[in-house]
Amino acid sequence: METNISHSELILRKQKLEQVKSELKAKFLGLDGIIDEVTSLIMPWYLFPEAQLRPTIINLWGLTGSGKTALVQAFVEQLEYRKFYSHIDMGEFESDSATWIKNILTDDLDFFHEKPALICLDEFQFARTLDGNNNELGKDKLRVIWDLLDSGKIEYIPGQGTYYLFRAENCLRRIDKAIKEGVTLANGRIEYGLDRFSTIFSGFFFDYNDRSHATQDENYFMSDDFVNGMFYLFDDDECSRDHIKEMVKASTLDALKILITKGMHTRPATKTLDLSHCLIFVLGNLDEAYTMSHNMNPDISADEFHEQTSKITIADIKRALRKRFRPEQIARLGNNHVIYKSFNNAQFRLLIRQELQRIADFVLQQFRWKVSFDESVVNIVYAEGVFPAQGTRPVLTTVKNLIESRISSVVVSILEYQLKIDEIEWRFDNGNFEYTLKDANGVAVLTVSDPGRLKLEDLRKSIDPEIQAHTAVHEAGHAVLAALTLRIVPTVVVSRTASDMEGFCLVNFPKGPMTRQSLKKDIVITLGGLVAERMIFGEDMTSSGVCSDIEEASRLANKAIREYGMGSDPLRLALQAQNDDAFLVTDKYTTEAIRIIKECEAEAERILTNNKLLLLKMSEYLTTHSRMEEPMIETYVKRYGQEEWIQTQGLIKNDQYYKFNTILQGQIKDLQNESVDSEIERIISTVREESTV
Repeated sequence: METNISHSELILRKQKLEQVKSELKAKFLGLDGIIDEVTSLIMPWYLFPEAQLRPTIINLWGLTGSGKTALVQAFVEQLEYRKFYSHIDMGEFESDSATWIKNILTDDLDFFHEKPALICLDEFQFARTLDGNNNELGKDKLRVIWDLLDSGKIEYIPGQGTYYLFRAENCLRRIDKAIKEGVTLANGRIEYGLDRFSTIFSGFFFDYNDRSHATQDENYFMSDDFVNGMFYLFDDDECSRDHIKEMVKASTLDALKILITKGMHTRPATKTLDLSHCLIFVLGNLDEAYTMSHNMNPDISADEFHEQTSKITIADIKRALRKRFRPEQIARLGNNHVIYKSFNNAQFRLLIRQELQRIADFVLQQFRWKVSFDESVVNIVYAEGVFPAQGTRPVLTTVKNLIESRISSVVVSILEYQLKIDEIEWRFDNGNFEYTLKDANGVAVLTVSDPGRLKLEDLRKSIDPEIQAHTAVHEAGHAVLAALTLRIVPTVVVSRTASDMEGFCLVNFPKGPMTRQSLKKDIVITLGGLVAERMIFGEDMTSSGVCSDIEEASRLANKAIREYGMGSDPLRLALQAQNDDAFLVTDKYTTEAIRIIKECEAEAERILTNNKLLLLKMSEYLTTHSRMEEPMIETYVKRYGQEEWIQTQGLIKNDQYYKFNTILQGQIKDLQNESVDSEIERIISTVREESTV
């Protein structure tokens, strides 16, 4: 009978989890795959938590604003685990405050002992134990976190004594500093260095109840605050306050340290908090994996961003973690790594439409008026609110600022003038929001216009056509060379943005390893802005904008010679003798790097000279428009490009660039054919010899 009940409960729990999954998919746009994966990983814990020998760890990695924390909290709510849930922000434990974390995970979570609780370790990137140079940061106080992630069992000292242990530890650090500053203690009074002592102990108190008596004068160690703190620190009934005062009077600062440490050792024996039945979510933003996360340009294509984040794998995540944590710590995180993708264009637009529909539903419910938003409203919210690297938060605030802030004004005006309306048509045109108020018969009662007061769209408008023309030529130079060297059309080229960048070109580099050929083409493309400016405007009119391109081209050429062995010698070179596995750089290799740049510059000049009309036509368009998308770029290349292969071989996709497998199979086939031919010749020769005999 008990077995049947158990089976029944398991079935109900599985059904509950499936229901939660469906509800979360309806709530979270664009996260269906993430929700499926997380639900699958949760299921063993949710059905059989008592079978766990260690916690279940689920890692969620993604860009800011991608919905990691919100999804975990939604699971907690839907599974009704609020009483057994703890959210810990690891960003709060970067400094000395990390001392508190063990108290939080023991005293505060004692209720979770041997229970199937749920813990969220948010902003986990701040728990790093290695700095940027792979040196230890010495965050020993976060060791409890790694114990939690490993076995789920934490050794700790129970009871209120943890408070006084923390204060005692704080006091010991201050005493150490006072000793180094030359402060001395005799007969319970500060004998020397009172000013330095007062500064070091400023704001310190040992016993919270007597905090008002925590004066940092020469008699502090005989004060009620210190004596009471020591009294509660000692777990010894025979240690009275008077006895503590006597011990303090007989102590130097070094002896006082020993006394405080002795008090700490009198606390009760350790207990074990068993959290092995827990589900632990680890949430973080890994810039080392999401290398595009620092690009705050709103004109970067959301689809391009989505594609880049879609390429991130568990191997990339582990490489990124290796720059922050030791290998054994990464192992404790396990292999349940759920990788978030950024929203693409369609998902951002769907989110905007959902938000607009939410507003329309509110108005309909409250006032019985229908609100219909034209697609132009979706377009302007997208243009103003989408920063691909920042997720959904900017979109939501833009809806609030542009739409919700206006809806109240529109509603009040309708009520104030007692207009009999049934519908509000909302559109955006020529910098203004327009509201057409219609009656029950669909007849327009009134049309109101409201200035948009936009931020990003105004920045995108060219304030100086001369400057935009110069930027257009520069970016067109990159785009033309990208298309004509790689035979792959760039994703987009932009001549005017809403960020501090004047323009940019997103090159569709081939999928695969960097080769000598692709690296040289990269340098050719990088020099395109400089060569185009010089060709069209002359040497004296090249701009400061070429500085970053020259820097990048130099970096690539140096990397080719010093790291990739693309010079005359396949050696790893160094600027100075730092490693035994690197050779010192010489003038010979510098000369080789410069030669590569010169060759690439000459190639860029040749291609742009031969395709000057294409360069000018693209520049002309980008002078009056802020961007060219991939389809239009392809049209221009086919129409104005002068390379013979454009008409014969044509353009390719970035996954068609390399032919490694084709070459491999071709050579195998050739050798096999040669082998067959040789065998045939041998047989013929043998037959001839036999016939002759």
